Amino acid sequence: MAIPITRPSIKRADMDSVLTCMVSDSLGPGALGQRLVKDICEYIGCGGGLALREYGRAIKFACRALELPGGSRVAISPLAPRVYMEAFQEEGFQAVYADVEEDSGCLSPAGVEALRGEGIAAVVVHANLGFVPDMEGFLELGIPVIEDISQAVGANTGTRKLGCFGSYTIVSLEPDGIITSGGGAVLLCRGRKETQALSRLSRQPLPGELLPDFNAALGITQVKNIEKFIEKRKEIAGVFSHAAMQSRHRMLSQKGDAENIFFSFPLLLASGMKDIQAYARKKGIESEAAFTGSILAYLAEEEAAAKKYPVARSFLLRCLLFPLYPALAKASVEMITRVLSTLP
Repeated sequence: MAIPITRPSIKRADMDSVLTCMVSDSLGPGALGQRLVKDICEYIGCGGGLALREYGRAIKFACRALELPGGSRVAISPLAPRVYMEAFQEEGFQAVYADVEEDSGCLSPAGVEALRGEGIAAVVVHANLGFVPDMEGFLELGIPVIEDISQAVGANTGTRKLGCFGSYTIVSLEPDGIITSGGGAVLLCRGRKETQALSRLSRQPLPGELLPDFNAALGITQVKNIEKFIEKRKEIAGVFSHAAMQSRHRMLSQKGDAENIFFSFPLLLASGMKDIQAYARKKGIESEAAFTGSILAYLAEEEAAAKKYPVARSFLLRCLLFPLYPALAKASVEMITRVLSTLP
């Protein structure tokens, strides 16, 4: 059986937590969802928030809480998840794209500043693949910031954790996330003003909007063990990095004093992706193009649009992910290490 590209880090304690919830007959939204929000807030340094059933719904709530007028233009990376483009369209906002940095694939403040003449009302900063954008630089732009740290929970700028900079912060809880509850998302607020705005927005939530306690029970134990998970990811990444340096392919890099999280193990390939994937598959290892679910993957169908963002397009075509997660067995780590060091 091939080594899968992702695997949730589910332990016995996680199962016990979910079983306890089941026995209590409290499966719908309730106290455990509130506790999950509280635990993530304490870990990151936020003021409050909501646990929601869907990632896309968290994006829509963040847009509404900012109270931007209809038709507002929001800057975002073309490598951000496609769900953002869909949420903006439904909320009546217009996405405006800026190219990304060559070392990490992150959106840069300079790229957004270059769009200021287009009337940018807000910016979404997605910390793709666990890398840390220049958050202080984004705040200096003086426009509202939505952070998305779904792939970077626990990453820091050298002084503060990601997630405490933006007016609102989104954390996906999908199965491939740093934290998982089997689905859903948490929307967090920076301070009192943002908390009050979100509270007004969610006074009478519709059925199906909030995360069920059944899911939240799993997320709570994930937050409790997050530092252990992060350390394990870092340890495995160190081994993989040493192996990858023996190949002709390039690793992504983190700028400055920031400390990124190893969401997966990405390589920027020097040769064709299909050949590399075929080689890994032959050795029993799954791999995946990093940005197949991105906005740019959709825009790439329009060749002229894709060429506007040459660096992001390079990431779309060349960035390949290899398995890296805490549940990787020692034998699997050794197998992936051998493959990384002998990639064609």
